[in-house]
Amino acid sequence: MDDTVPKYSEWLSEYTFDNCAVGRKAYGEFLASFLAEEKDGFVLNLNGKWGTGKTEFLKRLYTHFHNANHPVIYIDAWESDFTDNPLLVVASELINQLSGQLPVDGSDLDKLKEFLGKFLKGSAILAGSMAGKFFLDDAGGGREVVKALYESSPKELLNTMKKGYSEQVTAVNEVRSQLEHFAEALKKAHSRKLPVVVLVDELDRCRPNYAIEMLEVIKHFFNTKNFVFVVATDTEQLQNSINAVYGEKFESEAYLRRFFDRKSVLSPPDVDKFLSHYEFDHHENVLLYPDNSHFDRDPIEIVNFKMLARAYSLGLRDIDQLVAKYKACIRSIASNREQTHLVNIFTLLVALIEFDRRPDKFENRDTDKPLSNWDGEDFTISTRDESRETTFKDYYKLNVDYSVLHTLRAPDSGHEQLVKAYRLPQFQYDPAHTSSLLLHTKTSLVNNLNTSQAKILIWNSYRELVRLSGTIQ
Repeated sequence: MDDTVPKYSEWLSEYTFDNCAVGRKAYGEFLASFLAEEKDGFVLNLNGKWGTGKTEFLKRLYTHFHNANHPVIYIDAWESDFTDNPLLVVASELINQLSGQLPVDGSDLDKLKEFLGKFLKGSAILAGSMAGKFFLDDAGGGREVVKALYESSPKELLNTMKKGYSEQVTAVNEVRSQLEHFAEALKKAHSRKLPVVVLVDELDRCRPNYAIEMLEVIKHFFNTKNFVFVVATDTEQLQNSINAVYGEKFESEAYLRRFFDRKSVLSPPDVDKFLSHYEFDHHENVLLYPDNSHFDRDPIEIVNFKMLARAYSLGLRDIDQLVAKYKACIRSIASNREQTHLVNIFTLLVALIEFDRRPDKFENRDTDKPLSNWDGEDFTISTRDESRETTFKDYYKLNVDYSVLHTLRAPDSGHEQLVKAYRLPQFQYDPAHTSSLLLHTKTSLVNNLNTSQAKILIWNSYRELVRLSGTIQ
């Protein structure tokens, strides 16, 4: 390979499948090998929910194809949807990025610019001065395309518009032919591998009309031999965008399928591996409970984050935000150095999550209404040496009840006292029919909440703290 520098050269060391924090190396390499064999024009829908790591995956795919000697282009669709002209965006990025990373010049590039110019001249006028200025400010090859359009006289532009449809149809075929020829030239003259890979990101964040127009451009204009497009979307959100344009009863799923040759669902992230990259602060005056001796030997933070990420179906972005808010809460608690603080980490994390996801529970939970019944999907908690299974709903209820029902009350004497929740009937377990995890957790809760050596955080304390953390986004 030569020493030309791609537009996103900073990604080449930072974003690789070898350093993927969510364990997608095998999936990424498998998908790349599949795409590398598509030579006849191909459009893939890479489907992933919001916050599941689509952008980082595309960056790693970019690095992979660059290192494999494929011409590769990345387009952030949302960054340019103000232009109202996706054709101009794709054409300019294609020329700009290929010019930057490959030693292409002379007749091949000039012909491609010429044919693109024929088609773009009319649409660039309609796109308005805002789009024109955006691309004229671009120092790359795309700047030359738009500059040629805007240097034409008004009469010439008007005549071009009058020619209209027939000229543009001819130009479409010419562009496709020239793109195919251009790709072959890259292979023969510069030893590049084909196909050319174009990665389109953030389409589901665009305005509905723009998203649809971008798909039309990709499918009908640039879908040609030796070019592969990977369009990353939250497909459900994109279908909602289509319905916003054509109506709720419109068959958006079927409509969307016609733009893509195949769909691939982004592989689930390895949450364990993702969490292992975080470092958590430990403070001498903050004690976390219940302890995690019944779980694998992960730190207590990792045990609880993993469990709750599964329970609430948290995406990577959700987990990252939760970690930030949790750290802020712990630092705030630790800042009062005059006391030792006992923190139920499970309850604190539940409060942080439900503040956003289940605000009714968060706000209305109180001593006479603990709202501790789990109403989500239940599952068995994995533990070591467990003779009886423990369900998440039982573990959730035990921890939430203890945090809510252990509350400070002021009797007639005026002195605060701690009401002992573990004396209530609902906390009386039969050891013969109860998992050792629940029994052990109850013992841990009782021992910690019965101490006079530390300040015990109860539900009202967690709620006040979490409300403050809500300012961190």
